[in-house]
Amino acid sequence: MAKSSVRSGSPTERASRQRSGETLEQCVLRSLAQYFEDLDGAPPHALFEMVTTAVERPLLQFAMTRAGGNQSAAAELLGINRNTLRKKLQQQKLA
Repeated sequence: MAKSSVRSGSPTERASRQRSGETLEQCVLRSLAQYFEDLDGAPPHALFEMVTTAVERPLLQFAMTRAGGNQSAAAELLGINRNTLRKKLQQQKLA
């Protein structure tokens, strides 16, 4: 895998790296490593669902806040259809 430069990524990712020295991807990998360490040999269960749920809810909350509650603007920010956003907001009990 190619090593990314400090200038790569979105402005938000770059700002985050400047503050913490860690990209979102690195944070997820660190959290997963900690999760497996905490399991102490127990088998993981539904890892994909656990991670997507943990990331999706705060992402939706952030987008809605950033868009001032405007679902069309939030959907555009996320790069998804407004109807998809509405469905996800309902699934996460955010609407």
